[in-house]
Amino acid sequence: MSRHSGGHANEALLRDLRLAVWRHKEPEGEFMVLSQIRQTLDHAGVAYDGCRLYRVQADPGACKMRVHPLTSNGHWSPLTAGQQWVLGAWKSAATCYRAPSRHGECAWLAQQMRCRVKAILETTFDQGVLAVYRKEAIACSDADIGLFKGLGEVLCGLYYRQEDLAQLRRAQTLPGTGLAGKTNQHLAAIIGATNRLRPPAAGTGVQACSIAHVRPQKTRKEQVNFTRLVQETVGRMRRALLQDQIEIVAALAPDLPYVKAHAGQLQQVLLNLIQNSHDAIKQVRGTGRIELRLSTRQGCIVLEVEDNGPGIAKEIRADIFAPFFTTKASSQHSGLGLSICTGIACDHHGRLFVEDCAQGACVVLELPINPPAALALLRYVQARRA
Repeated sequence: MSRHSGGHANEALLRDLRLAVWRHKEPEGEFMVLSQIRQTLDHAGVAYDGCRLYRVQADPGACKMRVHPLTSNGHWSPLTAGQQWVLGAWKSAATCYRAPSRHGECAWLAQQMRCRVKAILETTFDQGVLAVYRKEAIACSDADIGLFKGLGEVLCGLYYRQEDLAQLRRAQTLPGTGLAGKTNQHLAAIIGATNRLRPPAAGTGVQACSIAHVRPQKTRKEQVNFTRLVQETVGRMRRALLQDQIEIVAALAPDLPYVKAHAGQLQQVLLNLIQNSHDAIKQVRGTGRIELRLSTRQGCIVLEVEDNGPGIAKEIRADIFAPFFTTKASSQHSGLGLSICTGIACDHHGRLFVEDCAQGACVVLELPINPPAALALLRYVQARRA
């Protein structure tokens, strides 16, 4: 699908986009970045007959969508038809090249594009879908797929950064006491977002990679696609882990329900567990393996993080989640990581615990799919025990 671009050229284009996102500080910066994305498609030689950017806002009981044509004079408008196909693509959490085979999709696209669409190249990100449409089903290269994955990450970073900037502007207008503390919190979130968008420096390592990719915190819980969160985190951590000769794999059950959560906090837990497994493996061996499993069990989303390190002795399993407890020799480790993760799990009415496994250690995060029901059950059990 590309005329002349390759992987290295596309990386340079994506680097420029990440820098544009990092530098923009005003609301109109969004349209500058969108225009640059359209230019990137052209510079990379991606052939297309139509392009659309869809924003998805999925709340319990409602789903709102907007569409932008990515043209110089384009603007956002409500998506009043075809929502089911955009939602289906968004929930797939994938980058793919396909034919419009879904029932009714061909007719909808013909109306949207004013032509018959035979091929779609699309990528999903936390807040929506980017798609280009072709009249002819010509071949799609690995470079095109890689470019679209990168564009999805850029768009994800753009809209998280916009949220942070909006929160910062609101915080700066708050009267009275407490302004400095709230502003600092928002600034910390923005620093996290900008670090995530910067091109990684050479030799940053797993710990730096973990910090760079943590999502900025949000002020309220929302419906989170935990499967997408795990896929995104594993994808971004894989290269840094492979540099330390550690393989990371993920076995994710299909069609898992969403959970109401702080996405940034859940990613913080996930990154901390991966970091702990990495450190444990490096204590005893030069190479290793980390396996993540995501499934449902007894009304909960269950994330298991298992490694082939030295394991956790049964006599200290009850202590590892306490503040300042650490088995790591380095003075750089405060022993607060698992304690903070436990607090995040409790805030989501879930729990964090160690489970037996054949080799190494397995730490499990359980999150109730229906938190109010889980909280009511917990209170009932506590009342019975009292």
